[in-house]
Amino acid sequence: MEKFSKEEKHAQCIKEIRATLIAAALCCLWHIGTAFILNGKGLYFLGMPAWFSVSVFGTVVLSIVSVIILAKKVFKDFEYDEEEVE
Repeated sequence: MEKFSKEEKHAQCIKEIRATLIAAALCCLWHIGTAFILNGKGLYFLGMPAWFSVSVFGTVVLSIVSVIILAKKVFKDFEYDEEEVE
């Protein structure tokens, strides 16, 4: 577990929030974008319209990959309490 000052803890929290919001926005863009792009094309995948399959299953895969990347690259393990590091 890492030791941070109060300012460093705040900066890390902001960094984690921003990265999570970016990941969520990318998932939303994928979900909505592929649904609009593939709608009406007449393509089918797994017995369902391609827009539904690609949109839903792609969003699930993208969100899992995003969580793995966030956990490995962005998130840090620290205690967010009131004690200052001397």
